[in-house]
Amino acid sequence: MNSPVGTAAVREWSFVMYPEHEPTREQSDCFDHDDVLAGGQVGWEQDQQGTRFPCAVRAPQLEEAVAWAVERLGELGLRIVRVETTEGGETPLQ
Repeated sequence: MNSPVGTAAVREWSFVMYPEHEPTREQSDCFDHDDVLAGGQVGWEQDQQGTRFPCAVRAPQLEEAVAWAVERLGELGLRIVRVETTEGGETPLQ
């Protein structure tokens, strides 16, 4: 399963996640070769301000979509500390 879709009504949630630290080369390589992330739900962008992970995840609730994406990146050793929704909301993660 590529995203947390169950029997409840689902929608596609768009948000951007920010890591605690810049990913290492090894984490970048793992991201590029991860079968689950290959589905396109979690992207990778990098510029002068740093790295961010834009996401488009289908789930019944935003919290489920964010938890799914955070867990996927956590499996690569990437700790997410902040999430911004496309509606402009920001949620620091602890």
